[in-house]
Amino acid sequence: DERVRGDEQVPGAGTPDGGKGGSMARFTIVGDHMYVVNTHKLKVYNVSNPQAPAFKNEVELGWDIETIFPYGNNLFIGASSALYICSLADPANPKLESRVGHFRSCDPVVATGQTAYVTLRSGGNCGGNENVLAVYDVHSLTAPVLKQTIGLYGPYGLGVEKNILYVCDGTSGLRVYDISSPWSPKHVYHVTGNRENSFHDVIPRRGVLIAQLADGV
Repeated sequence: DERVRGDEQVPGAGTPDGGKGGSMARFTIVGDHMYVVNTHKLKVYNVSNPQAPAFKNEVELGWDIETIFPYGNNLFIGASSALYICSLADPANPKLESRVGHFRSCDPVVATGQTAYVTLRSGGNCGGNENVLAVYDVHSLTAPVLKQTIGLYGPYGLGVEKNILYVCDGTSGLRVYDISSPWSPKHVYHVTGNRENSFHDVIPRRGVLIAQLADGV
């Protein structure tokens, strides 16, 4: 969880000192609350006193929950068979707005504007046979719509900043997309990867891209 300093505001972070994590994260901080996912629950802690986090609530979601990503006033939660969207209108009591099922795969997610981007990866503990970038219209949080899928090699995490989407495609490398047209990502650059240079997750911030590789950062 790469910490944000100074006066920078991060979508979903809530305060200037909020954290900006990668798409593979299993916890995030929004304002005075920390949200943590385990395999089937979303747990809420009040962290207004950082030395004494206080458990406040938990929400039953489903099975095989994997990742959590904050954006605006919502949490986007990836599972091996679904994408969940929770509203933070009441920060201590997240409300499940929608669940969108998909083929069983590993499932990190990021969001910007009214679009959510999800990578689905087959094999390993994830099961399934799809390796794609899925693009969802989330204008209606209660009824997300799949707009298109883009084939990939073996994707992991992803990150977004302004009109650029970064997608970690494992040993195939890092793929960069122009998302000026949010539902139609345009591939514009490719950093070649290999077994020693396998890209797993990214955090874009202030013109710097922090990339987690298989063997380091």
